Amino acid sequence: MKLPLILLVVMVFGLAGCASSPDMRGVDKAQAADANAELGLRYMLQGDNQLAMEKLQRALEFDSRHSSAHHYTAELYRRLDRMSDADRHFALAVRHLKEPDATLHNNYGGFLCSRGRYDEGEAQFLKVLENPVYPFPDQVYENLGLCMEDKGDYAKAEAYLRQALNRNPRAPQALLGMARISFAQENYLSSRAYLQRYRDVAAHTPESLWLGVRTERMLGDRNALASYGLNLRRNFPDAEETRLYLESR
Repeated sequence: MKLPLILLVVMVFGLAGCASSPDMRGVDKAQAADANAELGLRYMLQGDNQLAMEKLQRALEFDSRHSSAHHYTAELYRRLDRMSDADRHFALAVRHLKEPDATLHNNYGGFLCSRGRYDEGEAQFLKVLENPVYPFPDQVYENLGLCMEDKGDYAKAEAYLRQALNRNPRAPQALLGMARISFAQENYLSSRAYLQRYRDVAAHTPESLWLGVRTERMLGDRNALASYGLNLRRNFPDAEETRLYLESR
């Protein structure tokens, strides 16, 4: 059980005044590791990476098998763009799990997909779905679909994204993903329909507008094309997609 924040703060700062070695007498190493890991996470969320790293390293000194400390350290290294270190700590976090941790599997899955290790990422996401009461399966299916889209496996990507939309018809990234896949498969009417549904639940981005431009070009709707193009030029004048649009006119 995680200690309340106020107890974590008191415990960690109390420990900070003790000897530097984690082998000090009278210290509960498990509680000390928990406290330092949680405080490290809080420092990281506040943007203080140096203090976050200090607390996370201290947690691992108290318990080198502390899964959460490895997980948070992996996330911190990912923020610092030290991907090999992030990968090492993610793997250690999974190795030392004592009970299922959907957040860890979800984050590791996203990391693996971002590194082009799609099958490994898929396996991590599927571990989340092994929990029948996980509250956000739509988000996991969305992540799975986007991972498989990036891999180029459009059949599997579409299957996962449809699962996401069955659970949450307003999932914006799933809608945009389906629009991209439909366009890639030359199903332009479907791409248009998904973009219209996306517009109803999220603000357009340069990516979605540029996709709209290309879709309406294929469908021959000059008015819709002009509307997408105007939106790009007016709201995202410096975007790469706007440059591509202007060059392709």
